[in-house]
Amino acid sequence: MVVPGKRPAPVTIAAIVAGVIPFVLHGWAALRGSLAQDDFVITYHAAKSGPFDLGYFFQDYHGHLAPGGFLLADLLTAWAPLNFAVLMAPVLVMQAAASALLWSVLVRCFGRRWGILVPFTLFTTSTLLLVPTLWWAYAIQLAPVLLAATAALHAHVRYLADGGRWAIATVAWTVFGLAFYEKAVFIPVLVAGITVLLGVSLRRHLVLMGVFVVVLAGYAAAFLALTTSQVGQGGGPVTVGTVADLTGRMLGDTLVPGLAGGPWSGPGPGATFAASPVVVRVLLLLVAVAVLVLGIRVGGVRARKAWVLLALVFAADVGLSAATRLTEVGPELGSDPRYVADLTLVAALCLAFAFLEPKPFDRPSEPVPSTAKRPLALALCLALIASSAVGFSRLAPGLRFEHSREFLANARASIDRDPDLVLYDTTVPNDILHGWFGENARASRVVGLIPGFRFDQPTGRISLLDDSGTAKTITGVESISRGLPGPVTGCGYAVGEQLVRVPLDAPVLGRHLLRIDYFTSDGGEGVVDRDGTRVPVWFQPGLHTMYLPIEGLFDKVGFQLSAKGAPVCLAKIDVGRPLTQ
Repeated sequence: MVVPGKRPAPVTIAAIVAGVIPFVLHGWAALRGSLAQDDFVITYHAAKSGPFDLGYFFQDYHGHLAPGGFLLADLLTAWAPLNFAVLMAPVLVMQAAASALLWSVLVRCFGRRWGILVPFTLFTTSTLLLVPTLWWAYAIQLAPVLLAATAALHAHVRYLADGGRWAIATVAWTVFGLAFYEKAVFIPVLVAGITVLLGVSLRRHLVLMGVFVVVLAGYAAAFLALTTSQVGQGGGPVTVGTVADLTGRMLGDTLVPGLAGGPWSGPGPGATFAASPVVVRVLLLLVAVAVLVLGIRVGGVRARKAWVLLALVFAADVGLSAATRLTEVGPELGSDPRYVADLTLVAALCLAFAFLEPKPFDRPSEPVPSTAKRPLALALCLALIASSAVGFSRLAPGLRFEHSREFLANARASIDRDPDLVLYDTTVPNDILHGWFGENARASRVVGLIPGFRFDQPTGRISLLDDSGTAKTITGVESISRGLPGPVTGCGYAVGEQLVRVPLDAPVLGRHLLRIDYFTSDGGEGVVDRDGTRVPVWFQPGLHTMYLPIEGLFDKVGFQLSAKGAPVCLAKIDVGRPLTQ
């Protein structure tokens, strides 16, 4: 802690610098980013769900149970729809709080010494945390868990030192983390591991460990009851070879380079890191092995326990990834930092315990930090900061989603130019919202929360958004099916109060655009019927064209007036794909 009125110690000033520099870089990139992929789906359904809709909060979202994240999305979307700065603000606050809490935990465990600066900087500069959290949908999973983990550890260290009710805070923060991301199940493992590494017997805290067991059992029951979509999906094999390949990629391509501030080769496809050259990966693995061996030489049994804790969490991450995503994505999953990002905190803590001896809790005051190790600590920290700055600058563009930003800007410009715009809801480019989202992979999910946009309404003038987000007027349809000629000479089909069905020359399957050329002397309200699915429409007096999206399997289209009036003559009917100017 920094005591008011007292000048911070040099090591504290160095820690502030090591925390602020990567935070500023991350914040600058985050606030200049954009929504993409899951972000649009989550915020769209947050806006469309009812207030405090439990069905929305506890939905099975691709195998994730995250009521806390969906509640946060609900609140932020209600406040400022599609405002990326507002959405990212809580993430940045939680990131800053987690860093501050980790520093406090290290100080309480080891004292205010120069040695703790290295693991702290490892945590604040790791690209495993800085890069994937530019993607908001993942950031609202990971950032709360990091906050929960560091806060739980802080409370637990206070509990070990002072007793009292700090144990309640440890459990409460664990529950908080579980509300956002299933990897919060590792928090009790960290609490138990830190207890052992501090030289405290777990037998003295069986009640707390028992409460953790109850919490995890309850969470597991709820998770298994409410989620099924992520287990066993995909048709890829899960063999010793594929798991070994996955493990090698997670370790050599992602985890080790990410802890060192890399990789420096730039982004890969999607959210992945591009693999570094083989020579670089081999050198980094050799350095990692050297750190493990040196830690054991310095810390002895305590270091062995620390490395075992790190290995256990890593093995659990591999197991979870193999069980849930390996069949769907393949071993390439190992190049995605999202699946090992939680290990950054574990690695930082284990590094500290391997090389530093914890101070006794009953020590009356902190010793004056020794300056003997200051040059080495500062050199390592500066190297990590510099490495992270280079790595982050190369990796961050891959998750800033510039195309999404431009798409939203062009869509907003289109509605500003034409407030009466009606859009045909089409798919969007895969780098904005991928086709695997199915019905959610549509323009309405991307721009539907922008005020003024209307989709799929019957209208005489309809547009669609092109790949840049600019509205293009639809001038006709590329017909795949046409209405058969009507029986009334000079009219086609005369529509009145009785339902008139117009047969098509070919059956239609899927989602298409219906074009209706009609004329009438008197406008009126009516309906278009597709096998019982009725859409209200308004027929204007005179000669007009109406466009209406239509979907399903059908071979005829019905028309009917809602009240007595002059008949509507249907001159021509086409179903097909939209043509733009």
